[in-house]
Order: sequence, then structure tokens, then C-alpha cells
Amino acid sequence: MGQTSDFDPNLLISHKFPEVAHSYSERDVILYALGVGACARDAVDENELKYVYHEDGQQFIQVLPTFAAVFAVASFDFQLPGLEYDPRLLLHGQQYIEIHKSFPSSGCIQNKASISGLHDKGKAAIVEIEIESYEKESGELLCKNRMTTYLRGAGGFSKSSEPYSYSKYPNQPVSAVKVPKSQPFVVFGDCTQPSQACNIYYYFLIEMIPRWRTHTYTDILQHLL
Repeated sequence: MGQTSDFDPNLLISHKFPEVAHSYSERDVILYALGVGACARDAVDENELKYVYHEDGQQFIQVLPTFAAVFAVASFDFQLPGLEYDPRLLLHGQQYIEIHKSFPSSGCIQNKASISGLHDKGKAAIVEIEIESYEKESGELLCKNRMTTYLRGAGGFSKSSEPYSYSKYPNQPVSAVKVPKSQPFVVFGDCTQPSQACNIYYYFLIEMIPRWRTHTYTDILQHLL
């Protein structure tokens, strides 16, 4: 499925997405922490227990920084004006998180989304979505997410022989890294526990999806499952 010739990438880039408020509770924070493995090996591990329990009350638990990714997924419905694509062919390519302030154990977040990158790859399109999350009450910036999505079948919209490419953030040159030939100093192996898989499934399918504004991801997950 290629793009129609009347698709204007500049309209998508300049599109003003509606701001979305997203509330979460201590329960959401705990389910997320359990889902990514907190206390999976040791239920009373002091280094991990602080993310799921506090003796003075759950309002004092700490929030994992990667919980920021939930703000992005829960607030953006992936409706891209003018860009036609099959949501079942959407691939998550990259996730960038910038933390500006520690997250409260519960709260209401105001999310502002924009397109920070759009690239025509012929048979596919790469879309970079940036979401800034603010604490609704204070207006302080908590974090910034930048998601890179690969949309198969959504390319072919360039108007010239040069493939269309836009990025809000110019590519930073990466210096070559010399891989050492010596043996690693430390080797660590880990695996996903059955309880983690159950928590992740429950959290996203039962807890989070009903709060989303559209059924785009519901359709994707039902197709995959």
C-alpha cells in the first residue's frame, strides 16, 4: 500500500495534535515495576522493593524512570493526518527518553505531541513522534519521549527523485568504536519470569488500552494474539 500522490508531508509535520491528559495511580506504577522485573527474584530485595512497597504508604514509593514511556503510548493514538498505513504493519523502531524531574507516585500528566521526523524509504515511511509530558497542576516539564516508528507500505510520497527526509534534530556524527579483543570483565544473564509476562499482559491489555482514545492498538494486539 503506497501513498496517494496528493499527500503533503509538510501538512503532517505542521499538524497541531490535541493535548491529552493522562492520569496514573500508585497501582499503575507498581504493576509496571512488577512487569519489568522488580522483586521477581527476591520479594524483599531492598534495592527493588522501593518501587512496589513503602512502609509509610504507597504514596511514597519511587517510580522507575522508564515509566515515562507509558505516558507516550497512553497519550498518542497514532492517527497521522494524510498518511495512510496499515496499523498491523507498524513497527516500533527506537525509543528516546529525556527525564527532567522525578515522577510523583501518582498524578495527572498533560501531553503535547508533535512530529519531529518524517522520512520516505520507498516502500515504507519512518515517523518520529515527540511527546512532552508536563505535570498538569504545576505545569513543570517531567519528561520528553521520542518514538521512532517504521510504517511498512506507507512510503513513496516523495515528489522528486530525492527521497523526502525531515528531522527536527540533525544527525549527530558518531565516532567509530573500537571493539576490544579481550574477554569481558563481567557477564550477566537474565530471563523474563512468568509473573512478569502476566503482569505486562494484564497492564497493557486490561489497564491501559481502555484509557486510550482509539482502538488502533487494540486491533494490533488482537491481531497478534
